[in-house]
Amino acid sequence: MIVVDDGSSNCHSDRSRQSFAEQNLGGEVEESLRVFKIPHSGAPAARNFGYQKSTGDYVFFCDADVVFLKDDALEKMIKVLDENKDKAFCYSSFKFGWKKFPGVKFDAEKLKQNNYISTMSLVRREWLQKLGTKPWDENLKKFQDWDLWLSIVEKGGEGIKIPEFLWQVRGQGTMSKWLPGRKFNFYKFLPWFKDVKKYDAAKKLVLEKHKLL
Repeated sequence: MIVVDDGSSNCHSDRSRQSFAEQNLGGEVEESLRVFKIPHSGAPAARNFGYQKSTGDYVFFCDADVVFLKDDALEKMIKVLDENKDKAFCYSSFKFGWKKFPGVKFDAEKLKQNNYISTMSLVRREWLQKLGTKPWDENLKKFQDWDLWLSIVEKGGEGIKIPEFLWQVRGQGTMSKWLPGRKFNFYKFLPWFKDVKKYDAAKKLVLEKHKLL
C-alpha cells in the first residue's frame, strides 16, 4: 500500500503507521505501507507519483474519501482480471453518499459520450505503461478518470464491469460534485450555475483532447 500525502497539514506518526500496518496489512510497516508527502500538486500528480513508486502487475488508485463496502473488494477485482486476460481494467458499481451508481456494461462508444467508470478501478500495469510514466493528465482539473479510460481505449484496451457495489464515497466528496439533472432549460438560473459552467468546460476539454467534438 502506497499513501501519497498531497501537501496536507496532517501529521502521520511512525506509531500510527506501525499500528495500521499490523492491524490491516499483516506485515512490517516498511514492507506493507509506504507513506510519501509531496508539495501540494493536485490529484493527478499525486496519483502519478504513487504509480511511479508502485511495482505490482495490477494498480488500484484509491481516493482518500473512499470506503470499501466489502472486505474482499480487491480480491474480487483481481479474480475478474485473472480470468479475463484480454481486459485492461475492471470497475464496479459504487455509492456516492446516498446515491447509487450501478454503472453500465463496458461499451467504448458510450464511454466516448460520457464517463461511467470511476477512478477506483483495478488496472493492469502493462496498459498504464502504454500511456507513459505519467498516465494521469496533470493539466486536467476534472474528468481525469474519463481521460485515462479514453486513452486506454485508444490504445486498444477494454474494461469489464463487476455488477456489485464494492465501495462508497463518504464525507463531502471534495474531489467531485454531483450535478443535478438538466432536463430543464432554466437550470442556468440555479445557484450552482457556475459549477455547471465549469463542468461543461471541463468536459469539452476532454472531448477536444480525444478528438470527439
